[in-house]
Amino acid sequence: ATDSFTLNVLFISICFSDASAPSVCLFQAVQSVNMSHDSAHAQMDVKFRSLLCVGLNEQVLHLWLEVLCSSMPAVEKWYQPWSFLRSPGWVQIKCELRVLSKFAFSLSQDCELPAKKEEKDQRPLKEGVQDMLVKHHLFSWDIDG
Repeated sequence: ATDSFTLNVLFISICFSDASAPSVCLFQAVQSVNMSHDSAHAQMDVKFRSLLCVGLNEQVLHLWLEVLCSSMPAVEKWYQPWSFLRSPGWVQIKCELRVLSKFAFSLSQDCELPAKKEEKDQRPLKEGVQDMLVKHHLFSWDIDG
């Protein structure tokens, strides 16, 4: 519950400093992931991957990165001074993520939760996403490896 509280405090501070549509969407996504994952006692890395799925589905991942990196109090609190996200280089990542907004994703945000383990073997979906990424030259390395 402390991790959820920390995430909520971080995103509340960002959202109230910038009430733009992407920040509101980010806050709602964090709340949704926390609500669905807290009862399953999901780890933070699972929550993070689920949040990424929501961002891809909503085609706003690049906008969320901008919301986060534009909030200097949050960036200074959570990232080391030498972090890439504290440098102007984060804009490069945003540009790379913007490409993903051109594709329609339908990823489950709760596929890693224990109740969904039976449905875990979604090989055709993974292969379809992998094929799309390679076809459009978004990634040229082996995703499994």
